[in-house]
Amino acid sequence: MSNSVTTRNSLVPTTLDEAMRFSEVLSKSVMVPREYQGKPANTLVAIQWGMELGLAPMQALQNIAVINGKPSIYGDALLAMVRADHRCRAVKEYLDGETAVCLITRLHSDGEVEEIERKFSVEDAKRAGLWGKQGPWKQYPQRMLQMRARSLAIRDGFPDVIKGLISAEEAQDMPAPMKAVQPVQAPSGPSIAERAMAAIEAPTQPVQAHVAVELAFTLHTPGRNQQGYPTEMAFVDAYADLLLAVRRAKSLPEAERRTKMKELEEANLETFLAIDPELAKELHDKRVQYNKGLGAEEKDNVDE
Repeated sequence: MSNSVTTRNSLVPTTLDEAMRFSEVLSKSVMVPREYQGKPANTLVAIQWGMELGLAPMQALQNIAVINGKPSIYGDALLAMVRADHRCRAVKEYLDGETAVCLITRLHSDGEVEEIERKFSVEDAKRAGLWGKQGPWKQYPQRMLQMRARSLAIRDGFPDVIKGLISAEEAQDMPAPMKAVQPVQAPSGPSIAERAMAAIEAPTQPVQAHVAVELAFTLHTPGRNQQGYPTEMAFVDAYADLLLAVRRAKSLPEAERRTKMKELEEANLETFLAIDPELAKELHDKRVQYNKGLGAEEKDNVDE
């Protein structure tokens, strides 16, 4: 692809021919998500969607998911797109009891500043039949509440940025469309249209269908069995919970708790390399923060 340009260290095809050849190469790699492996047509569509959304090809393949035959985008990528828009003034997310809240501030062309606040509660999840549902809702329910509130706020506040896409987390919870029952016909040779339709690749199975069996992110706990998680956020949440548990283990001396947190991080360095670098840095910084707090507590105990 001699005519391709490089933007932010990412190869970007500039013609349809380049895009087709680029998609063919990527679809043969095991480094792209499973739903795009061996499917150059789906890969091309995802790259095209990414270009319309301002995402580089690899960002598109990592963040756009085809669920029930329709493209959707993961919630973290949705938030990144909104934050990158010059009209976004602030995004605030928090839990108010059992309710997740997302507040987005947007600047309009006439100078008006609008606040878009959307909420999603445990009660909302129960009414929708999501609360306690096998999979992400059972593994990390607070995160799923956050994603629902975020999706609602972004869809209402920045529809022009996300161009009608919904979050993958929301799409996974939607029931698959029922297949139409075809009338019984007398056997006959396939028409030209039928042969053409047969050549089109079938849509990828919903992410939800394999999320329970693909444990791509492993949490190693020194002295205990390892535990696999289907997504990086599931791993991050479990790791953060474990780190906090060690921090709060009052039965252990401060120095021993610092040592155990360091051992935990060292045991999971390989998984850290597999997740988003910003998330890995956040987990590392959290340990450093806990270390400082334990150091201060240890000093206070000695002074007493």
